Amino acid sequence: MSLLVRIVSVLLALVLFLGGLLAAAEIGLAQLRQPALLVPHRQWAAWLRVQVWESPTTRAVLAAMVLLGLLLVLVALRRGRPRTLALPPREGQTPAGVETHASRRSVERILAASTNRVSGVEGAAVAITRRRARVRASTPTRSEPELPTEVTETVTRELGELGLDRLRPAVSVTGKGRR
Repeated sequence: MSLLVRIVSVLLALVLFLGGLLAAAEIGLAQLRQPALLVPHRQWAAWLRVQVWESPTTRAVLAAMVLLGLLLVLVALRRGRPRTLALPPREGQTPAGVETHASRRSVERILAASTNRVSGVEGAAVAITRRRARVRASTPTRSEPELPTEVTETVTRELGELGLDRLRPAVSVTGKGRR
């Protein structure tokens, strides 16, 4: 589950929970013939009774609710980053019918370590998506013009050794004085 879906789910759950508590409190107060806590339900009920389907306000509210619902469905259906990456079978090493997978984080660590071994690279951060391996390398000084090419070649070679050459490397190199 992606971070965006988790945040939206928590916020929506919190709104629904608080709305349910408010509704329960309002219903309890109405049963006890007490004044409303937050929602003036008598005025709202009177206003809702005079509304018709053809009203621009009614149509606008319904259209907004439909759009919000569609937005929530689209956010929920969006695929997140893969947890594992399927590795191709190695001839003579992998028995027939056996699938091998590597965790996304371990592949990210492998790529970061190989990027850190490139001369001139001080640190590296890697993020793998379904189609791409994004590598951000940093240097202690201004980066040399050939450094992005070296890092790209290193990452491409490492992906090839892992059998993940379907992932395209996207490399960026930042150094002092450069953002």
